[in-house]
Amino acid sequence: MVIWTHNAYWFQGAPSLWQEERQEPHPEALKALIDLYRSLDADVLCLQEVPTEQVAQQVGDDLGMSVTFAAGGERTMYGGAILWREGLAAQVQDLSQMPTSLGCRFERICMVMTLNVDDSSVDICNVHLSSNRFAPQSNGEPVRLAELETLFAQIEAPSIIAGDFNARPDSTVYEMMR
Repeated sequence: MVIWTHNAYWFQGAPSLWQEERQEPHPEALKALIDLYRSLDADVLCLQEVPTEQVAQQVGDDLGMSVTFAAGGERTMYGGAILWREGLAAQVQDLSQMPTSLGCRFERICMVMTLNVDDSSVDICNVHLSSNRFAPQSNGEPVRLAELETLFAQIEAPSIIAGDFNARPDSTVYEMMR
């Protein structure tokens, strides 16, 4: 099973081919990323910062993959998508609108795919945790931890957590995922 995750940065290129940050795809960046994803030959592709369902569907159609899109929770422009190879038995649940222990929804996305393989199943979670960008006192760590607590209350092991964690490997966020 090959699983890839990528923050697509709204398919605008990095730095932005628009010469400024926009939450819309640039045609050249979109094509280049679709070509990259095709070369990865993934069974499952977890994407963050997908601007719209239409863009997610275009990527899925171009790759010949099934796709589910979710708008961001508190910040809808931070959408995401899970794509999977045709023929895999999967169900996707969007938890992005679920309230966390802090009383707000996920800032960005939280999606859980239950993938049935042979006689067992595994949850593959696509998350884009809160950043410091919009956090009080520029400290998003409490929000990220509350988001993970909410996710972990909804899933069972074994689970694979993929995505953009907006945290360093030595952070409490990573420690919580171990």
